[in-house]
Amino acid sequence: MKTEKSTRPYKLCQQILSLTGINLQRQTLIGYTELHLVPTSDAQFRIISLNCKQCRVYKVVINDNFEAQFQYFDPTLEVCQLDFKKRSAEDFSASHQTALRLVDPDNNAGELKIRIPPEASYLIIKDRPFRVGIEFSLEQPNGGIHFVSPKVDGAPTEKPSQMFTFGWQNSSRLWFPCIDSFAEVCTWKLEFTVDESLTAVSCGDLVEVVYTPDMRRKTFYYSQTVPTAAPNIALAVGPFEVYVDPQMHEVTHFCLPPLLPLLKHVAKYFREALQFYEETLGSRFVYSSYKVVFVDEAYQDISSFASLTIMSVNFLHSYVQIDQTYITRQALANAISQQYFSSFISRQNWNDAWLTFGIADYLGGLYVWSICT
Repeated sequence: MKTEKSTRPYKLCQQILSLTGINLQRQTLIGYTELHLVPTSDAQFRIISLNCKQCRVYKVVINDNFEAQFQYFDPTLEVCQLDFKKRSAEDFSASHQTALRLVDPDNNAGELKIRIPPEASYLIIKDRPFRVGIEFSLEQPNGGIHFVSPKVDGAPTEKPSQMFTFGWQNSSRLWFPCIDSFAEVCTWKLEFTVDESLTAVSCGDLVEVVYTPDMRRKTFYYSQTVPTAAPNIALAVGPFEVYVDPQMHEVTHFCLPPLLPLLKHVAKYFREALQFYEETLGSRFVYSSYKVVFVDEAYQDISSFASLTIMSVNFLHSYVQIDQTYITRQALANAISQQYFSSFISRQNWNDAWLTFGIADYLGGLYVWSICT
């Protein structure tokens, strides 16, 4: 894949994301993120451009000491800002492309513009990292995160409350400030505080779970040491049942409580597909752990992220449903192949998307062919 020189005068080396106020009933998030940036040249810069949509930003601080002014502007909220006499799909498409270029992270642009205060200018030194902390919240988002409510039109249902991230590529900006580009990878520290009855599943390795003194809430700490782009970071929260593969302890499955028997039946297909890819590629699985979460009302049947796959609950089935077996095994094969090509080996930009997705689909086809012959 072609490597292009970044137009950003800094490099992202690490990002910390902490969501402390996850409320499934109100569909709100309260969080804090900290980006560790390293200037890549001696040239001074005064503006930091980040991607951020839907979020309400309260405060931006440089190195914990200098509060910075910021400006939010999202041109995609009103694509046709002028009253055109001629309105057509072509005019809208051209205006939409212009709006996207204005917030394209690969062009050192974004919806959130942070101005470095003059008193903090001495921190901008080549190869010396500095930190940008952002306090934000999110209320009833229209995209990026989906909340499953136990009530439909005011009437209670049997669905338990749950939440998970979703969307097409470059959708992380919809739920936290970041550099939403596949070309910008870094290590991550992830912290999610939820109610005692809930489980938070995210990318990387689970380091620890810490309860609050009153034992009513707990915080999940994840560490992603493999450099990962923001679009490959995800989160799922719910009252999940946890099932660790008895033969491959690095693989953990999550589902809603009534579906655990079905999950145990389907889990063995993951093991077979994973072993096939390790033998075919001649290497171990690319991450030290792998998590699969089955959710209700999934936006896509399969959503692959770094060491995490979010799948539709419709793939779960019992041993008596013979027709569903082939469909499920094919989906699981594609989910694991996308961990190799799409999550671990990522693209530089959209022009390279065909390569990662193409190789992943090809590997999935090889596995399906192997079980059918």
